[in-house]
Amino acid sequence: MMWPFRRRAPDAERLAPQAAYALWAHDYPPQPHNRLMEMEQREVLALMPDVRGLAVLDAGCGSGRYLRELQARGARAVGIDLAPAMIARARAVTSRVARADLRALPVASGSIDLVICALALGDFAELDLALAETARVLRRGGVTIYSVVHPAGEAAGWTRTFESAGRRWAVDGVWHSLPRHRQACAAAGLAIEKWNEPELEDAPGRRALLVVRARR
Repeated sequence: MMWPFRRRAPDAERLAPQAAYALWAHDYPPQPHNRLMEMEQREVLALMPDVRGLAVLDAGCGSGRYLRELQARGARAVGIDLAPAMIARARAVTSRVARADLRALPVASGSIDLVICALALGDFAELDLALAETARVLRRGGVTIYSVVHPAGEAAGWTRTFESAGRRWAVDGVWHSLPRHRQACAAAGLAIEKWNEPELEDAPGRRALLVVRARR
């Protein structure tokens, strides 16, 4: 499998995330489909507690890859995503999905045991607001596990690309720095328990992801 990022793609037309997902959703599998996503899912699942019977929110559920994992582990899982085409894909996994924004979750305060947010926080600038909403919906002692492409990718010139209708597209995004992640967690009242920066398997020293586990 290939990495989904290229070092600058001058032949790719740039799209905002929601426009990109509208094109990509039809071909977007509900399981890891490249090396970065394989690594990301290993890291997230390794940090996941026993979810049997827990109320779990998959925030930015995409096509439903974590919803499938959560259901298999006995969680009471629901998913939200802002892209209607992705929600349509996730409904093949569960009917418990809805269109919503991570920055304004339609979820009661203190009602969720675990929030998973996989590779979605780089789609917008308001990291503080998204993590504040995550903290709001978590019960006291609840946990969030989130992942982003490592911000070192900005300096490396990484571009997230995909192909659709015979053309190559690049997904715009926001590179939040490591200090910004720490500051946003602290401002939201989320205490960081794990902070993992796994490296590329074939390039030791080059970090590929940031995966955070934090508790309210």
